[in-house]
Amino acid sequence: MIKVKAKIDFGTSEKTKTVDVQNGTTVFDVLNTIATVEYQEYAGTGKMITSIDNIAQNSSYSWMYFVDDKLASVACDKYALTEDSSFTFKYMSNEEALKYFS
Repeated sequence: MIKVKAKIDFGTSEKTKTVDVQNGTTVFDVLNTIATVEYQEYAGTGKMITSIDNIAQNSSYSWMYFVDDKLASVACDKYALTEDSSFTFKYMSNEEALKYFS
């Protein structure tokens, strides 16, 4: 078992949980156990989160996730966690999100 820290930043509130999981467990696996999750699956890419605890992305806001404070470069169902990893899903304006891609 490994210990990981999960955080969901809703913009106005946060949910944080430390959980023990099997080595190789994905970010999606953990998120799906601590929150109600909706997603869109894309062939060859993976799952893109569209809603967490009934907070859905829209034309102005999106869900993005970070592992160990760095923007993840793969879908959350493709990211295997390691001991003492931490991840954050953050609900942010698309304007704020674009800053990570410039």
